[in-house]
Amino acid sequence: MSVPVVRPARSFDMGEIEALARRPFAAAWSRQACADEAERTDSIFLVADDGAVRGYVLARVFEGESQLLDLAVVEDGRGVGRTLWSALAQAARGRGCRKITLEVSEKNSRAQHFYRRAVAKVVGRRPKFYNDGSDAILMDFPLA
Repeated sequence: MSVPVVRPARSFDMGEIEALARRPFAAAWSRQACADEAERTDSIFLVADDGAVRGYVLARVFEGESQLLDLAVVEDGRGVGRTLWSALAQAARGRGCRKITLEVSEKNSRAQHFYRRAVAKVVGRRPKFYNDGSDAILMDFPLA
């Protein structure tokens, strides 16, 4: 795998993004939902591309915050997630955001570890938030 380029998601990426969105703990976005997000002016929707989509990150900007909606990669441990996270932070700063907010399932220890390594801080919890009854752990990542 060559080093992926991070770029905005485009309509021709939606099939690969939809497949990635079906990974465990991903948001299971449909192709149409992904396409709709790519058209929104308040979204930041980026892909890591090395000839194929290796990952994506999707966030929505609102009142000085960027809310992470989903981040998924083809293969863990290759740095694609870190690359996408960094690109999201840069894009969010460029949109005047002061922080990235996110929620992650208490059952998704791998993602929790990833966000903690990125220096996101736990700021709260939503009990029984997910369909499986698990809590959502709320985290903030300051952009200042």
